Amino acid sequence: MRRKAFLFTFLVLSLLLAACVRSGGTEGENSYTIYYPAAELRDVPGEDAIVARTVQLPDADTLTQEELAQRLLERLLADAPDAGVRAPMPGGTTLLSLSVLGNWARVDFSRQYARLAGIDLTLADYCVTLTLTQLDGVNAVSITSGGRELPYRETQTLTAADPLLSMREDALRPITVSLYFLDPTSGALRAEKRALALYEGQTRVNALLEALAQGPESDALAALLPEEFTVLSARVEEGTCYLNLPSDADLGISPRQTVESLVLSLCSLDTVERVQIVVDGEIAAQLNGVNVGEPLTP
Repeated sequence: MRRKAFLFTFLVLSLLLAACVRSGGTEGENSYTIYYPAAELRDVPGEDAIVARTVQLPDADTLTQEELAQRLLERLLADAPDAGVRAPMPGGTTLLSLSVLGNWARVDFSRQYARLAGIDLTLADYCVTLTLTQLDGVNAVSITSGGRELPYRETQTLTAADPLLSMREDALRPITVSLYFLDPTSGALRAEKRALALYEGQTRVNALLEALAQGPESDALAALLPEEFTVLSARVEEGTCYLNLPSDADLGISPRQTVESLVLSLCSLDTVERVQIVVDGEIAAQLNGVNVGEPLTP
């Protein structure tokens, strides 16, 4: 099944709700706002990326701050309330834990949340953030998945004061990369050329990994990275890309080809000559039965 072409758009936020976030419903006593991604994101100036929906919680006065926050997130995790919005999180996502300490809400979702990347991750993050920061005293939110931070974020602490979801026009020059996917007919890896828009604050490696995780644009190719594949961190030093993966990393049904796909794709960057896979920050001999103790080259 063909995957939607990924929008490499850096999103910034500003809580200018009156002008830039559509509202549904009217405010009243014990009414709260749940924020959703718009059902359709269009390349039209002024189109709203996040839409507000009002809900009534008649027993809100009897709830603690954490109980109220949990009720709001339960609404956000449920099905979209109407055709104008969509659920911000992958199906099956559950709330594992929630704590409110002072002005800081800490949210941990199940592993499904880690499937999000790029614009979808940013939208989900800020739907959660805007929903929770309407509560008295809450002005910062951190979101983890299965207890782990997500590596593609520019920051792990989110606030409603960060400026409004809008498409940036100040993207840096696009970079051309080769992403390697499986050709099911031949069983070999095949390159798919892509031009990736690189935005301020985004590294080339992260842009490439996001694109690789989204899968191929061609129907003739198949993704190797599992949906729950997670990268803890990535950096490039003197031609070596250090790719930090968790010890329980799932490399899919063909770990050797998955590693080969990562190495070939990363080495298509002109700054990367070799890839050193590290496990939880340490060099390990093997991962999923694949030898990763030495730097890997195409």
